[in-house]
Amino acid sequence: MLKYLLFAFALIVSGGHADAAETKPPPPIALDDIYVAQAVVTGKDERNRPLGFKLCFEDVLVRASGDVTILDSKRVPALASRAADYIDTFSYFDRLSGRAIHDEQGTYDRPHFLTCHFNPAKIDTVLASLGRKTWKGKRPTLAMIVTVRGRTHDGVLAKDGDFDPDMRESLGNAVQRYGLNVVLPAAESLRANGITPAAGPKLVRDKAEALAKVAGGDQPLIGELVWSDKAHGWIATWRIVAGGRQFVWSVSGINYDEAFRIALRGSMRALSGNGAPISRRID
Repeated sequence: MLKYLLFAFALIVSGGHADAAETKPPPPIALDDIYVAQAVVTGKDERNRPLGFKLCFEDVLVRASGDVTILDSKRVPALASRAADYIDTFSYFDRLSGRAIHDEQGTYDRPHFLTCHFNPAKIDTVLASLGRKTWKGKRPTLAMIVTVRGRTHDGVLAKDGDFDPDMRESLGNAVQRYGLNVVLPAAESLRANGITPAAGPKLVRDKAEALAKVAGGDQPLIGELVWSDKAHGWIATWRIVAGGRQFVWSVSGINYDEAFRIALRGSMRALSGNGAPISRRID
């Protein structure tokens, strides 16, 4: 059965946050459909469609291969400029659906979700031409155990409880974008195992496997987010075991939206056998 996004959040694929009173999420796409991608564009006409196609094409290369470094190829810009050639169908969803139009421009300047369904055989061929293989088969569900030491408050991200629903929403956005399923432990399970923001890394690692199993994950993804005034943002560190190896990667001076995207991109690269995670931003 296709697994759909587990987080009931307003989805903004390209980052940022939505005001639930003003915007609506698009129909969710199946997490295990690796040939589908979404982007936010302005209007439904031809003016911004090529940009939307390009963004979706780049995301689907990462989604299908598991390797974000595929975007480093000098051939990708030319391929992305012809993204329409690889799309079977596409559709729009008005993020302001249900709201009256109050300006003379009508709907063509309203933000829309653009969903692109790419041709699997064509994308597989593109991946092969770029020296990559399609990451086929069942992908593991990750149980994310992440402690947070923020500027004003600390906590451990859980699937329930009051601690930072905005972070949960942000994680949901990253999950939808990259198609790698992530679950969070329950707050009570974390408390029972002594997992607090002050818990040392060893305790978290010792409890991670058991917490992941109870949460419904196949394996843990351990993270730490620490706010740094000096870095002008978050310092994020992530750990995962793949292929019998432990991978650790970190990045500083970012917002938590990018921290979660880096967590998923790094996990995908390690789990797909493409190499060590890359700690850097992606535009």
